[in-house]
Amino acid sequence: MLALTAGWQIAIATTAPVDGPFFGHVPDYTKLPIYMSFNSGYGYLSGAGWPNHLATLLALALAAAVFFAALRADANRPVFARATAASVRSERELTAQLFTLILIGGLITTLGAVWMHTGSAGQALVGLDDQRVSGTQSSPSILIAGGYDAFARPMNLLGYALQAGGVAFLLRLSVDSVRAVVETRRARRAETAHEVVATGPRR
Repeated sequence: MLALTAGWQIAIATTAPVDGPFFGHVPDYTKLPIYMSFNSGYGYLSGAGWPNHLATLLALALAAAVFFAALRADANRPVFARATAASVRSERELTAQLFTLILIGGLITTLGAVWMHTGSAGQALVGLDDQRVSGTQSSPSILIAGGYDAFARPMNLLGYALQAGGVAFLLRLSVDSVRAVVETRRARRAETAHEVVATGPRR
């Protein structure tokens, strides 16, 4: 979903003329394809294109490379002489599971950020035919929406929810991982102390 969203935003991007009407929060003009056409060429919105979304694809590729490199490094890690095959397999499965959960949490959070940005850009409305209400106050009688306004707001809200869920998931994972490390060390110390009591101190 993350790659598809970034690819979609890159695909719909276009360049814009210097004088050509811009809507929303538009940065300084650039010839780079950071704009998307508003309502079939009526104007331009910024926020799309590879200058805004290429970093997302690069981060996704980097995360995948680091993930597989970490799994390979763990698989090639030397085994202690006293370790059994079952214990080594269990430990490596837990390590792979931890790396997978970290990757999933990061991807969920990143997807939320991308959807929040994309959904916010797609909610732009342009008012036409202003009608005076009172004094200097006026109200548009016609509002024109962008190309994907129908699902922009749900995407924006879901983006916030995904970010919150991803961060909460990673925080919970961190707490559980620290707790597991502490309990493992405590169990090993207890096992060592039991061996010392059973066999006597080593000389």
